[in-house]
Amino acid sequence: MASIYWLAAVAFVAFFIRRLFVVPSGLRHLPRVPILPLLKSYLSMEPEDVRIRNLILPFADDRQEGVVLVWVLGRWMVHILDQQVRRVQDNLTRLDMTPSHKIARQMSDDLALYPKEKPPNDSLLWHLIGNTNILVSNATRWKKQSRLINDAINLQMPAEQFVALAEKVRTLLGEGSSTVRWDEFAQRFAVDALGTTVFGHDFEALKEQSMFVREYNGVMSGIADPIYLIAPFLEHILPRKTLLRRIDALTEQFVALLKAKQASPGDDMMSYMLRDPEMSQKELRDNMILLFISGHDTSAGALSTLFYFLGTHPDIQRRAREEIAAVVGKAEFTADNLGANSLPYLNACIRESLRINTPISYVVPRMSTADAQLGKYAIPAGTSITVDIYAIHHTENFWSSPHAFKPERFEQESLKSWVPFALGPRQCPARNFAMYEQRALAAVLLREYEWELPSGSKHSEKIQNAFSPFALTVPHELQLTFRKL
Repeated sequence: MASIYWLAAVAFVAFFIRRLFVVPSGLRHLPRVPILPLLKSYLSMEPEDVRIRNLILPFADDRQEGVVLVWVLGRWMVHILDQQVRRVQDNLTRLDMTPSHKIARQMSDDLALYPKEKPPNDSLLWHLIGNTNILVSNATRWKKQSRLINDAINLQMPAEQFVALAEKVRTLLGEGSSTVRWDEFAQRFAVDALGTTVFGHDFEALKEQSMFVREYNGVMSGIADPIYLIAPFLEHILPRKTLLRRIDALTEQFVALLKAKQASPGDDMMSYMLRDPEMSQKELRDNMILLFISGHDTSAGALSTLFYFLGTHPDIQRRAREEIAAVVGKAEFTADNLGANSLPYLNACIRESLRINTPISYVVPRMSTADAQLGKYAIPAGTSITVDIYAIHHTENFWSSPHAFKPERFEQESLKSWVPFALGPRQCPARNFAMYEQRALAAVLLREYEWELPSGSKHSEKIQNAFSPFALTVPHELQLTFRKL
């Protein structure tokens, strides 16, 4: 009897190994990044940028491929890198000069052939986020939500609120010199910016550590267990009941915020969305959680990255400060003088930081609804496909010295391959919001402080990001030393 159970267990494991790692027959013609180094990378909890830089980009570069197959957390996924292909003709190597974003644009623009992929049922991340928000919805639901969220975000740019929160950060930094965990400051600023402008709720994260945010961070850390990420079927075999209860409790806190907003609406973005009778409670909840994650994680990562690069390039920091002195002087900051056209060099610094350490490495995948053609490769129906933003931003065919921080490139080079907010109709609706948020905090602190990495920083050679299973590229344990001017 024991041998029967043993054989059954072996057969069960073999079935799931085959399900996890064997390449579907319709994808075997695609150039495939070796799986063993990818597994080692996940198990050692390497950050996403390291995995792309060390494994995916070299593979694509060696073969001059714009489309590669990558094993990603339990499934095979097509990554679009949009490399220009060197072709041999008449004994000469020539470069195909098609637009750098051609394949990514082709996929991103065709919403009927490449709708957003349905989130996997065994992922606890999607158990938290839900499946009816603007990120993963399609067709009529997406159009409705896209219109509503775009209108809500564009009602009024809350630049003055960003400035007020930046002043709070300035007060916390104080006079003289201080060394702080800047990634935590950036996170606290991002949470309060999100809360006051989007939710109409002050989390007071800059005042004291928010229990809400602490619980959110704990839940996300629990979800990121690499064993469960590599073998998501374990959620059915060995369910993490305690973590599930924490996720459900956190979701209920979001529901409580939503109910409070329904009882007492204001002039924030969430109140605007609540006025639409076509939005269901589940859609509102799922979008509220999505907006929190986007505003919390990606904004904090972008702010940490920007301040890191300004801190490690004193000449660039000085030039940005001089621009603020010339444009704004000692006047109050406003939506007008914080605009991209008013501060073009600071805006170039932000664009470059978003390029070199993009907060989202690759977009939520699409799925082909029919057999299709991407570049030179046939793609069967039902294939997961994503645009690899980090890879596109670090391809030498598109960017000179792609690993160097050079804001001036945005005064000279084409922006066709700059895609931090994705491409096409489904690019991030909050992109202008995010750029204003970064300009406001940077401008306020540039006028008052200079900063640098402290001695012995682990980021002294290059920026060190946290491990993230969600394609995030966010600096980890980043300390900066601020000195009052």
